[in-house]
Parts: sequence; structure tokens; C-alpha cells
Amino acid sequence: MTNRGLARVPCRDQKTPSKHTAPLSRRGLIGGAAAGLCALSAFGRSAQAVQSNAANGPARLIVAGVPESLSGQWASLLAPNLAETLHKPAFTLTTTTGWDGITGANLFETQQEQVEPPAALMVPGSAILAAMTGDSRVHYDYQRWVPTFLSHQPTVALGRASLHRSLASMINGRPLRVGVSSYNGAELPTVFALDLLALHPLPIPGLGQPNAAIDALRAGTVDVIQLPFDADYTERAATLQEEGFEPLFSNAFPKDPFLRRGLPPDFTTIYQQERRRMPNALNYTVWGAISAACNMKAGLMLPILSTPADISQWRHACQLAATQPDLRTHARDENEYMLTSTACTTAYAAMMPDVSSIMALRRWLALNIPKWRDRPQPRL
Repeated sequence: MTNRGLARVPCRDQKTPSKHTAPLSRRGLIGGAAAGLCALSAFGRSAQAVQSNAANGPARLIVAGVPESLSGQWASLLAPNLAETLHKPAFTLTTTTGWDGITGANLFETQQEQVEPPAALMVPGSAILAAMTGDSRVHYDYQRWVPTFLSHQPTVALGRASLHRSLASMINGRPLRVGVSSYNGAELPTVFALDLLALHPLPIPGLGQPNAAIDALRAGTVDVIQLPFDADYTERAATLQEEGFEPLFSNAFPKDPFLRRGLPPDFTTIYQQERRRMPNALNYTVWGAISAACNMKAGLMLPILSTPADISQWRHACQLAATQPDLRTHARDENEYMLTSTACTTAYAAMMPDVSSIMALRRWLALNIPKWRDRPQPRL
């Protein structure tokens, strides 16, 4: 910016130049220009050095959970591989408290305003489910995250309940008791699916752990439970089948990769068999969104302001990391499926329904939770 236009407006106390003022010599002009160029060059080199140090310095990766959580396990495996592929120093893992990931997700959101914000977030799907249901503790927008890696594992509903409700049971309106961790917890896909089947589900809180849920099912305290399709599922399901309990459906989409690995029939197929039609479009979208969130055991997210080049590099790095023996072994041991590239973005898109679907879910919860609480609860 020059001062030519201002030079014609003298200040009030500006003095008229003296006739005896010596003009600048050519040598002085050349010397001043050279000094200015040297200063600018030095400043440019300094700025480039600062930028290079900031880019190459150790970046932080926030883990929405303790080190022993699923997010913590995946973060410890992914971080070294990502640092090597991205040519960065080893990531600093910042773990947080809370089993549902809300604390870590809030921290990731608030620290985006810092001079050196965290590079990425490893978060479980329960944090996304909490945002969908309108949990008051949520202070982040998961739809502003950019997914680069997902760990996928569906869930299965089991019980002695018959999906063919008799006319007498429908008239009496006897509820179907479902063991859950909480009214809006990870078992919400099973509860919502049973409601779509008009089976009048009644959630029984306090049964989020598989062993506790199985004990309640055997004791007759509940009629249906939800189990993860993890490494222990086959043995648990075989034992329950010997006692008369059967898999009812899986909270998975029709093309879920686990359907080729022993997963019980998906809910969509079962609904079509029982009702001879597809569910209501809005309700089906709601079920699909909450199921996708609950099936995401861990996900690596970038902030929304990440550059396209950074997103491309991280996704490529995650794709390469998923081929490494240590990650493949962990996924096999936990019976989880790693999703990268297009499969990752497609799975995450299912967790981002439109506003009408989110409002439909929250209205459904607002209508039913008071009814569930007013019902007499069995002793566990």
C-alpha cells in the first residue's frame, strides 16, 4: 500500500521543506532498497521455518475413551502406521474419560479454536447416537466430521419371542420386555425395530453388559436381549439356542459383509417376511441411522476445515494401514470389519439422516420414555 494519495494532504503542523535540504543520492537509494530486500528475504525464510516446524511437529490425536476402550485400542494401532505413511512424528494420544465418547468429542470440538488444534479424533458410535437422540451433554456436530476409517460390527436381537404375534396378545397389549443399558443406549436399534414390527417393546434398563443380559433372559426377567456380533457371539448364541432362545434378526443392512460370515438375517429381510412389505420410509431411515451409529465401534475423524489434500492423504494412509498384519489380526480377533475409502464414507453417510428423521426419532423417544418409566419395572 502506497502513500501517494496522502502525500498531497499536508498535516496541520507539517513544515515546508527547506530549499537547503539535500536530495537523496543514487547510492543511498540503492543501498536502502537492497537493505529492504534483505529484510524481506530474511522474514520470508523465518516464516517458512515456523510453518515447517508447525507442520512437522508432533500432532495430537484425541481418543474419546480410555486406553482400554475400543477407540483406545484402535488409536494405538493406527497412530504409528499413520505417522509413518504421512511422514510425521509419532502422534500424541490424548485419552479421555467416559465410556460413550461424549467427553472426548466435546474436547475435540472446543480445541479446534486453539493455535495448534488436534489433528484427528478417534470416537465410538455411541457419541454419534447421543447426538442423534438430543443428549444435553453433546456440544459438537458430528456431521461436520470427515471420516477416514471405521471399525464395523453389527448387533443381534435374541430371545424366545415370536415375531408372529397372536390376536390375543395384540389385544391384551402385553409388552415385549427388552434388556437395555438405558432408554436411549446402544440397544435402541433393537427396541426401535421391535416397535416397527408392532410388538410393543418395553425396555428394561440396567442390562447393558452381555452376561447380565443373558442372565436376565434365562431368569425370565426379559424376553429379548441384544448381543454384539463379536468373538464370543457364536458360543453364546449356541448355548442360548440349546435353552430355547433363537436369534430374531440382526441390526444390519441387507448387504452387510458379516452376512457372509454367519450373521443372522438382517432386519429388513425379516420385516419383509413378516409384513410382506417394506417399513415406512421415514421410520426405516431412522432405524438405519441409529443402527449404523451403534455398529460403528470406532471411527477416525478429521475436522471439517481440513484441506482436500489432507483428507486425501489421511484416507490413503488409513487404507494402507488397514492392510497391515497387526490391524488385520486385531480386527479378526475382535470380529470387526475395517472400512476405508468409499466403504467408509458410505457407512458414515447412513449416520447422517435429514432433519425430519432426527426429529422423528426424538419425538418417538419423547413420547415413549415417559410411558416406559411409568410401567412397573421387574427386579433385576
